[in-house]
Amino acid sequence: MRQAHADDLHDIKAIIDNGREYLKQQGLNQWQMGYPNQDTIATDLELKQGYVLVVDETIAGYAAVIVGEDPVYGVIEAGQWQNDDKCYVTLHRFAMSNEFRGQKLAQRFMTAILSYFYAQNQRDFRIDTHPENFAMQAVITGNGFQKQGHVYIQEGEDRNIRWAYQLVL
Repeated sequence: MRQAHADDLHDIKAIIDNGREYLKQQGLNQWQMGYPNQDTIATDLELKQGYVLVVDETIAGYAAVIVGEDPVYGVIEAGQWQNDDKCYVTLHRFAMSNEFRGQKLAQRFMTAILSYFYAQNQRDFRIDTHPENFAMQAVITGNGFQKQGHVYIQEGEDRNIRWAYQLVL
């Protein structure tokens, strides 16, 4: 795993497009309204929030990792966060290349992210996903996250529910 660079943008965009198509094939509306897009990823890279998993010199996965308060997580329903900390690590836009799907690398990639930020004294991690994105839920819970409730994500004109997870180490 390493921090993503501007010259990774093309490969990352392809991975996001792979993820979008995969979700569509699963019958999910997640990522189907033009988000995330190239501008979103470019902003991640500019803010140094993008991370890639590299396998044999090929980018296999991408995630945006943001330290600090996420406005989406300000209101949680049907549950609550384990604490009121405002400085936490949020994982967004987590996706794997089709070429590497099914190899359990998503689990390892997330573990690497958690370990990296743990070494930087971060202890509170949050993530959300579609209620029917069972593959992502398995990766999330397989890394020790617990479902805390749900949040809403604005995608285009739609306000969509997402299961919200937290891991406090």
